[in-house]
Amino acid sequence: MFRRDDEVKKGGDGARSKSSVVEEARKKREEREKKRHTERHAVALQAMVRGHHSRMFLLRQLREDVDRKVRDIATLQQMLQKAFVVPTPVLLSIVHAALFATKLGGSSKATLDTEDASRLAQVIALLHSNWTLSGDSYPAAFGSMSIATLKQVFACCFQIGPTHGAALEFVASLVGCASKEETPSPSSSAEISIQHVAMMKILIHETFTPVHRPWWTQPLGQSFTMHMRGVLTSNNSPAENTISWWRLLFHLLEHATSNEDKPPIMTALLHHILTVPALVLPSPWSEQLHRFWPEILTTPLDLLANCPPSPIAGIPPAVFLLANGLTLRPPSTSPCHMLQHDLAWYRHLLAVLPAESYSAEPLAWLHVSASHSVPVVYPSAVVAQLRTMYAQMRPWCGVCFAVTVPGLRKPLSTAPPAPMFPQAATTEDQFGFGYIAQQGSFSILRRLWAKSTSSKWMQRLANPFKSSSSHRHPTPPPHHQAPPHSQQVCAPPPFDAAAFVSLVQLVALFLFRWNPSDKKNTPDLLSFLTFYKIDGLSLVHTLWLFFQETYDVDAIAQSLALGQATPEDPVACVLVVFAVTYHNLLIVLDDHEMHDTGFPVPLGQVERVIVLFKGVLYRHYWLAKDRHNHPFGEYAVESATRLLQSLYNRCARRPFCNVTSWVVGDLDGDDVVERVLHDDQKAVALLQHMPYLLPYADRVRLFQALVKLDRDRYQENAPPCRMTIRRGYVLEDGLTKLNALRRDLKKKVQVHFINEAGTEEVGIDAGGLFKEFWTELSQLAFDPHYGLFQCSDVDHLLFPNPSSSLIHSNDVLLFEFLGRILGKALFENIVVQPKFSRFFLTKLLGNHNHIHDLPSLDPQLYKNLMFLKTYDGDVSDLGLTFSIGQDCFGVHKEVELVPGGSSVGVTGDNRYRYIHLAAHYYLNGQIARQSAAFVAGLRDVVDVKMLHMFNEPELQVLISGTTSAFDMEVRLSCPS
Repeated sequence: MFRRDDEVKKGGDGARSKSSVVEEARKKREEREKKRHTERHAVALQAMVRGHHSRMFLLRQLREDVDRKVRDIATLQQMLQKAFVVPTPVLLSIVHAALFATKLGGSSKATLDTEDASRLAQVIALLHSNWTLSGDSYPAAFGSMSIATLKQVFACCFQIGPTHGAALEFVASLVGCASKEETPSPSSSAEISIQHVAMMKILIHETFTPVHRPWWTQPLGQSFTMHMRGVLTSNNSPAENTISWWRLLFHLLEHATSNEDKPPIMTALLHHILTVPALVLPSPWSEQLHRFWPEILTTPLDLLANCPPSPIAGIPPAVFLLANGLTLRPPSTSPCHMLQHDLAWYRHLLAVLPAESYSAEPLAWLHVSASHSVPVVYPSAVVAQLRTMYAQMRPWCGVCFAVTVPGLRKPLSTAPPAPMFPQAATTEDQFGFGYIAQQGSFSILRRLWAKSTSSKWMQRLANPFKSSSSHRHPTPPPHHQAPPHSQQVCAPPPFDAAAFVSLVQLVALFLFRWNPSDKKNTPDLLSFLTFYKIDGLSLVHTLWLFFQETYDVDAIAQSLALGQATPEDPVACVLVVFAVTYHNLLIVLDDHEMHDTGFPVPLGQVERVIVLFKGVLYRHYWLAKDRHNHPFGEYAVESATRLLQSLYNRCARRPFCNVTSWVVGDLDGDDVVERVLHDDQKAVALLQHMPYLLPYADRVRLFQALVKLDRDRYQENAPPCRMTIRRGYVLEDGLTKLNALRRDLKKKVQVHFINEAGTEEVGIDAGGLFKEFWTELSQLAFDPHYGLFQCSDVDHLLFPNPSSSLIHSNDVLLFEFLGRILGKALFENIVVQPKFSRFFLTKLLGNHNHIHDLPSLDPQLYKNLMFLKTYDGDVSDLGLTFSIGQDCFGVHKEVELVPGGSSVGVTGDNRYRYIHLAAHYYLNGQIARQSAAFVAGLRDVVDVKMLHMFNEPELQVLISGTTSAFDMEVRLSCPS
């Protein structure tokens, strides 16, 4: 009865609700489920442990079985006192057991366990013994061993090869490469059997997977060369441990002669082996590599598809391939036609190198995420390999740039240019440069052009190349005419054109990829090319000789689209190397070399260079329609533009050709000016890069129009700045009040003078008072007695006083003030009195002075430096050091040109450096602070970029006008 009541209560009563009963049941179910899960995991864990123990037991049995059988065979051989062929069933059981044991006990490690490696080495020794004793017969040695098993054996040999050299000897014997042979010999090809060839095919075409890696961690199989690459890139593998690998590789290269086998192994050599960083071949194998070098060069190169990942992340394989190619190539005694293939191969690699490879201290950046990169420094050994290109450039130039003078059809003429006005008094007037600043308008020059076309010099200018050619090759007298089949016909060609172009293309591509603006980039190659001579001829001379000998210069001047050129264009490459080296040479070339000795090319040829580049660049900047230029073409245009600007600056300073050589007769100056004012980009580019194409008068007109636009913008609606200036205190009051204005100087300035009585003079400044004030202010401020400027000894022209800080403590502020004075004069179209030295005008134009500018400062100093340059005696006897002594107000000071220069003597080896450092100090260094301040003040008022339209003499005329007038109409009436 009571028991029944207890069962009834399970349905719920006041003490226990239904929900609590349900919750209790749920907990019991979870406990039962948890127990079942625990039991299942326990069973699985027990099975895993039992499996592991079983695997370990089996592994132990397999290892013991292999070890026992190997010991038994060794004991039997010892008892019989000779080696014997192990029966193939026994041998195969040992091989399969050893391989299975290695796989069973394997791990995800990259290398084999030491014990497994030793066991496999013993098994491979048995295989090697069987192969040798059976006379290299596969069935007799290995029975029915499958190719899959053989591939596993090969994989074992490659894995243990670095520590067990005998394993690689076994592979070598399988392919017919005797282990005792140091280098493979072509004569051994007769010993290669069909079985050896079959083995070689396996090595060449198959991949081999590491035998110790579990199937779920197995990487993709690697070829023989990839296994070799791993050994070569390992820091633990000295060079002597790689000899067996090299022997095997070169054996494959030597005997894989079929079209099916040779390309893969050559491709593997190129992409897998030669891309190893700082690759070093043991000495016996370098000559073997040289034998295959022609085939390497002709093997298709696909770095993206065939190259494995770089062993140094962040540095592409092309870097290592080029570095190894430069150091491992055969000596430079190769025939010229072979060298062409080398140069083409190097050029291909130079094109894909990252830009940082051209730096003196290459540093790559490895992008590890979208916002994070880490630096990767190029190994020093690789950098040293890349730098060997500079050393190899000399023998390359000697082979490719050789000239056979008797074979020249168009030897360069040494005739000087014919001046326009030979009866004129000065060189400037003879060539027309003395009058260019006085030209009234473009129409005058156009009329001069039209009237003078009948003269001889204008006929030569109209078609300079053809006329020069006819002048160089007059018809010989009858008794000097060569008979048929004469020596001229039989003479060898002056150049090996293919080799010449190959090297020029390589150099042009290098110069294009090399960034001279990066201070880390070494200029060694450019310096070598600039000063290189072969048989007494400079490279610039040789390039120009080749160009006019090989190509139709006149046609190129009229048709070449230089901006669209690629590194494969031979004409553009020749022009690039010529322009870059010639421009670099002009920096250090003195007037005696250029004008008197005709170095690097005669002055008549310089005029031809000018006309050529003028036509090419005029077409690029003005005549060409909308174009898609190639980056290399843009570089070629920039190089040619720099060269032509340098030659123009030289010609404007000391003329060597007629002014009309710089002018384009078809160019309408009025149209150019109008289009510049309307911001036409083509016209702006022409004026920016080739301002000399426009006569001076048109450029002045454009400058004044641009200044007027700027002046109207600042003065049209702005109230004028009123200034009161005391008579007799023009400089003091001007300095005080004008310095406060700074950029407001662009506004209109009204001047009111205070007379000596202290009262303001009556009158309204309509421009005349301001002009009077500004003229007097500039005359006082630039007076040498004020101490900011001094005069040159010869022509008495002004330049900043290097010792200005000793006279004025605020000299920088004063020079800024003087710059604003000059800027305001240009801004208001006021002619002021100061006449500056040429080298200071160069600084105003934002350019750098070089040694040929030194005569404008001190002709005697220039003469002394030129004497030192050509001194034949022992330079050290002169007692010079890399320091300059100067006396400033009775105080002597030494200025060191290099750190510790006072203790560095000038010798024959370093005298050129001394000469240019001294010139740099006098022309740039000693007035750097003053010039920078002056230009900063000038920039406050005038956009100095507008001044770049002018050269130094033209800028001086723009500043102070001309003291003499020249009637161009009189010149028009001169007889031709």
